[in-house]
Amino acid sequence: MISELQKCPCLFATTADNVAVMGRVSNDALSFVVIATTPDGKTGKAELNDVTLQIVKEKTNKTYSWERFFDEIQTAFNGGKVQAKDTTKVACDFTVEGEKAIFDLTPSTDDGQAMMIDALLNYQYIHSHTKEVEKQLDEAAKKETETRQQAMDLEKEEQNLNQTITRSKEQDELNQRRVAELQAELAAAEKNRSKDGQNETITEDEEEGAICRARNPLYKRECKDFDPDILRMVKGKFLKENPDVNAPFHNVIRPWTTSEFAQQTSSFSSTQKQELWRLLGDVDKWEYDVFGIQTQMSGDDHYSLPSQPKGGSLFFTMYALMMRHGLFQKFKVDEKIFLNWLSAIEAGYHGNPYHNSMHAADVLHITHFILSKGGLVKKINLTDEDVLAALFAASIHDYDHPGINNSFHIRAQTYLATLYNDRSILENRHVSSVMELMKLPKYNFLASLSEEQRRDVRETVIEMILATDMGLHGKFVSQWKRRIAENHDLTKKDDVRLALAMAIKMADISNCGRPTNLYLRWSAKIADEFYMQGDRERNFGLSCSPFMDRQQPAMAKGQVAFMNYVVVPLFESISEFLPDMHFSVDFTEQNKSYWNNNPDDVPAPAAA
Repeated sequence: MISELQKCPCLFATTADNVAVMGRVSNDALSFVVIATTPDGKTGKAELNDVTLQIVKEKTNKTYSWERFFDEIQTAFNGGKVQAKDTTKVACDFTVEGEKAIFDLTPSTDDGQAMMIDALLNYQYIHSHTKEVEKQLDEAAKKETETRQQAMDLEKEEQNLNQTITRSKEQDELNQRRVAELQAELAAAEKNRSKDGQNETITEDEEEGAICRARNPLYKRECKDFDPDILRMVKGKFLKENPDVNAPFHNVIRPWTTSEFAQQTSSFSSTQKQELWRLLGDVDKWEYDVFGIQTQMSGDDHYSLPSQPKGGSLFFTMYALMMRHGLFQKFKVDEKIFLNWLSAIEAGYHGNPYHNSMHAADVLHITHFILSKGGLVKKINLTDEDVLAALFAASIHDYDHPGINNSFHIRAQTYLATLYNDRSILENRHVSSVMELMKLPKYNFLASLSEEQRRDVRETVIEMILATDMGLHGKFVSQWKRRIAENHDLTKKDDVRLALAMAIKMADISNCGRPTNLYLRWSAKIADEFYMQGDRERNFGLSCSPFMDRQQPAMAKGQVAFMNYVVVPLFESISEFLPDMHFSVDFTEQNKSYWNNNPDDVPAPAAA
């Protein structure tokens, strides 16, 4: 009915009794208005919606379609077949079988004559200014489209906010439970104090507190409740020689014998282990899927991130790559201490949409790829210490990330901004927190290295993580281009560390150069985190940072700009030095094309 009603023009007629009648669509285009006025100024009015019009139509002819009904109304007005003796009833004679459409009007205080004159003037204006009216209609249609898009954006924002509220409630429950535990611990500690206020013997926790001022994300635990069979499976894949079961790198996970390995990998005890084994087979490939690893380890790639009681993708991938590069054996790493450390590192990542332990696992894998398949190890003859430092740095590069960037800290003048003097705030936080934690012997897996080796690894790790500050991106890229233009033979320690810094920088933004199905999942997560920061900025009374205002989404524009000005120049520069990495530029161009075909004003399809 509505669509046919909206096609009906404004209609005018004068009856034999000199009653002026007008029929038109209402201002909201949802009902039909009939107005009648007499020469002495009396006015009657009726506004008929779909229900009341249906009654009129059925009394006229039940078989009429709405199109036929409104055609007959127009014919009656245009053919002088409208009847009215006063302003209480208007009848339109139809041409078939003498039916009449009867409209019952009620007295109105409106000036019917003025309303009709205005309508006639509008009618005249429309026909005499056709182009101007068409322009106004086009603008109105454009505005309607924009309004509809805004409505869709607001609905999407509401959904996102509801999801955020749900996640916040879940996190609040976890926090409340933790507060209750801490309060119970505090009460117990108070009871242990002597009546005269003197402390009793110093506890182990107090001794540790004197050594290390960093928080332990595992609280009183040392290690996660990992599945030893999963780690045994990983160890078996990369262990190529008969193991010395008494070595420190086997003091937790006993390796399988050759026959056990063959048996276990031919018939898995669970679909989880079978799927992890399949995914592990891609660890040397660009397509390695941390989403799949995370799902198998912890159930999904979001809600499990804050806790991951049995380890997630970072735990799995770091253990695998330590075995893949033979670093346990080369440095006689104590496996128990390493698992403690790895548990604490993964637990130290927050459940942010993007900067979480799964992102760390992804950056860790890509760093490994650049070193191995990308050719960096062979190109500049990296030492075992360099490889260890690179994996170490990648795994901790966003440790304790709060989900907001350096710019937010500086604008809001947070404690960390003051502590680090507005310089590489988060990057300093990431590396210093881990180094402080490793003052505790139970987390210092580098204890088996010599003093010189530990200093070398530490300095390389610091250099690599500080290089991930995007505020220093231009400086590092310029330095890198200048250095490889001078000489491709990078042998000095500073040159080696610069190359490793560029590797982790590439890994940190490698999402843009991944297969599109993986890229879209990461881009959705970074958008979610950006919008959450924008919400915080708005709550602080600050203007939203570029591309972080969920009320003005600019996902496509932001991603294309980031690829054009940051990703592609960096990838091309590294590919010049490591030709085997050039395919990443091609992937980036494919993903850029995706956004060119799905601009911000067109809703993008959900990521697979």
